[in-house]
Amino acid sequence: MATTVVVAATAITQPVIDSAALPAKRLAPPLRSFSLIATGDILTESPVNFNAALAAGPGERFDYAPLFAPITEMIASADISICHMEMPIGGPGERPGVYGRSPFGGNLILAPHEIASGLQRAGFDRCSTASNHSYDLGGSGIASTLAALDSVGMTHVGTARSQSESDGAIVTVNGVRLAHLSYTRYSNTVLPSDPWRVNFAATPARVASDVTAARAAGAEVVVVSLHLSKELSPTPAPDDRQFVADLTALSRIDLIVEHGPHVIQPVERVNGTWVYWSIGNFISGMGIPSVGRYADLRTLDGLAATARFTETAPGTFTVEPWPVLLCVEPFTRRVYAPIDALGGQLSPLIRSELEACLRRSTPVVPDVH
Repeated sequence: MATTVVVAATAITQPVIDSAALPAKRLAPPLRSFSLIATGDILTESPVNFNAALAAGPGERFDYAPLFAPITEMIASADISICHMEMPIGGPGERPGVYGRSPFGGNLILAPHEIASGLQRAGFDRCSTASNHSYDLGGSGIASTLAALDSVGMTHVGTARSQSESDGAIVTVNGVRLAHLSYTRYSNTVLPSDPWRVNFAATPARVASDVTAARAAGAEVVVVSLHLSKELSPTPAPDDRQFVADLTALSRIDLIVEHGPHVIQPVERVNGTWVYWSIGNFISGMGIPSVGRYADLRTLDGLAATARFTETAPGTFTVEPWPVLLCVEPFTRRVYAPIDALGGQLSPLIRSELEACLRRSTPVVPDVH
């Protein structure tokens, strides 16, 4: 007869650990990064408006989005994309164009209301608005400009409708607090009596104080847009070099992007700060033969001031710039990036124009993409 052996199971008791008594294990937050694109002067002059009118649908005056269509994917790909609106923007239905001459020479000009929608549809998030034309139409021009950008959900800096609005320079991008500041170093008109209406860079110390204030307010990265007066020079003017040298010695700025010369200039480092000396035009009516000094074909060329900001230690960021060439096709005023367009299906004429743009630009910015 078989014998069945029963083995009694022995319970193994695990010790009870009070998790509340253990010190918390702190995990380091992941390092952060973001990409930025800033583009050059926007001047809705006659050739630009003519082509935008051709693209408009029934009941529309202008449609600028088709002019930016070749680069929309690139613009929208950045974590933040910043345009530079050199001209004031009018209200809905307001007549665009020339509104007289400034006391210092040059035209007083107004862009169509529809340009704001075109820029937003092109992928831009924000515009700098401080330029020599900022006050061309006085306080009403500033108000209509910012209202137009507000209406399409774009933020802005450089001009303001109130003193409190002039303080709104900090935005959050991928969890990083970015201060984007915008200034002009000259004006077509007498400046407003309220200095907060137009950010005027009278001295490096003026800008440096704002940078310091932005850092104190929590900005982790600071980008400064500067609009300059010296036009058509392939290199920075000595005065502009000195301004930037003094500014970067006085304050910690991660990137400086300059507009105004209407042609591109080199990308260099000054006191550890990357400087796009001039990114030329984004879109304009320039570059047409027999129109005076602005017939220069270099005015058809611009840079997308592209950069990646990467956190290397908590609150410390490195900057990696890579300039991307942009070229305006002179007949349609469409904006192309040759790095992409030359590999696509283009007419022989457009291909030759983009190749000419590359030939003009690479001696100035050899590492342009």
